[in-house]
Amino acid sequence: MSWRSFNSRELGITGEQKAAEYLVNKGYRIRERNYRCQSGEIDIVAEDSEYIVFVEVKSRVETSEKINPLISVTKTKQYRLRKLGEIFLNHRKIKGYQPRFDVIGITFSNEDQFELEHIENAF
Repeated sequence: MSWRSFNSRELGITGEQKAAEYLVNKGYRIRERNYRCQSGEIDIVAEDSEYIVFVEVKSRVETSEKINPLISVTKTKQYRLRKLGEIFLNHRKIKGYQPRFDVIGITFSNEDQFELEHIENAF
C-alpha cells in the first residue's frame, strides 16, 4: 500500500505512531497520546528526564515541492499548544517537571520509507 492512498486522518495516525516509537527508542516515556479537551488536542505527552514534553506531530506525503511539514506549526498553533500544556498540567495535577514543546515532522515518501525531523524545545 502506498502512503498516497491514505486519507489525512490515516496519515496523521500513522505519523503519530512513528513519532511515539521514535521517542520511546530515544528513552522518552509516553504518558499520554491524543489528550483532548475543549481547547484542542495534544498529540503526544511524554517525559524526558526533568521535562514534561508536549509534542506536536505533523505528517505529509512527499510531493515535488518538498514542503517541510514543520512549517504548518504557526504562531497561533504554538500559542494554542502552550495553553493546552497548561490545561493538561492543571487537569492531571502534574508538578515537578519543566514543560517543553517539541515538534516532529514526518515526510512519507516511498512504500515503507519516511523521513523524521525532531525539533526539541521548538518554541
